Amino acid sequence: PDIIADFRELPFPDRSFKLVVFDPPHMKEGKAGKGYMLKRYGALSKQTWKSDIRKGFDECMRVLEDYGILIFKWCEISIKNRDVLAVLGRDPLFGHVTSKTKNTLWATFMKFP
Repeated sequence: PDIIADFRELPFPDRSFKLVVFDPPHMKEGKAGKGYMLKRYGALSKQTWKSDIRKGFDECMRVLEDYGILIFKWCEISIKNRDVLAVLGRDPLFGHVTSKTKNTLWATFMKFP
């Protein structure tokens, strides 16, 4: 990547992009262990995961242009898809679950003015 940043505080002006893909860490502390996934993506705090995911989602929406598209990816490693969608506070336009174990959610949102 050209820029490494905290997904809860993106260093871009409002309405910077037509498309954003949000693929946050999928594991809470304790479930992450010491393996590849933890080293590569990090882990969410058990205490703050809900607010962190919501802040990140809101930041992605902030940097989208009006009618921009947000692709959200989530894998049910330690938090269920339905629980994460509830935290986002809005329904996707559409989405589907993929992978051999049917646990990876791809959801599409649009920023309406």
